Amino acid sequence: MAAAALVRSVARQLAWLPSLQCVRHGSKAVTRHKKAMHFERQKIMALTKYIPPKPSNDKCFKPKLKPEDTEKENLYEQFLYNQLSAVFQDSKMIAVFQRNSIRSEDFLLFRHRLFKHNVHIKIFPNQVVKKVLVQFQLQGLLPLFIGRTFLVVSPQPKVKEMIQAARAVPQVVLLGACVENKLMSPQGMVIYSRLPSKETLQGQLVGTLTTMTSQTSCLLTHHSSHLSKLLEQHSKEDVKSD
Repeated sequence: MAAAALVRSVARQLAWLPSLQCVRHGSKAVTRHKKAMHFERQKIMALTKYIPPKPSNDKCFKPKLKPEDTEKENLYEQFLYNQLSAVFQDSKMIAVFQRNSIRSEDFLLFRHRLFKHNVHIKIFPNQVVKKVLVQFQLQGLLPLFIGRTFLVVSPQPKVKEMIQAARAVPQVVLLGACVENKLMSPQGMVIYSRLPSKETLQGQLVGTLTTMTSQTSCLLTHHSSHLSKLLEQHSKEDVKSD
């Protein structure tokens, strides 16, 4: 009861206090209307309005090939496929090179240096080369055919001559090779080129075998010849004693 009486007394005191009110002075409201654009300007703005491009469609860029064109393309690809297959069958060395920016004169000189050693440059589309590599079980060379690449082939493994010719042309880079059905890296090709030739190895083998046979014959006849010498010396001594 006492609390309620206290609240009533406080409320009566507050009722006598002046209330706070926001008094707005008499001022005119500011209203700004946007001025209408001139008709000529509206036309210019409509003509120069930015129109974002639509997403590109692949069908717009790829021309529609006629059945005759596709047939000609397939025949040409098949022709290249057969030609490259014949090259792979006759080659014991297949090297992959990357062609950077090089003048046509330098590339022609590089081709001529290889041709003197019966080494040839073959340039085919990458899709054709990949199909032929799969046929000849050379899938290890597939990752090398990216960008501008070409082949260097030879019926004999002329690795040393090829590397010497490539060193004079820094614009071409050796990526890898297959020599006598063995995949090789560029470092492996350099090591292979430092090995002696096949004829030299054959001569060394023949010399080693000849030396061994001569030593064997000497060992087999040594005892008999030594015995004959001893008997001859003994007979001479008997003659002198008589």
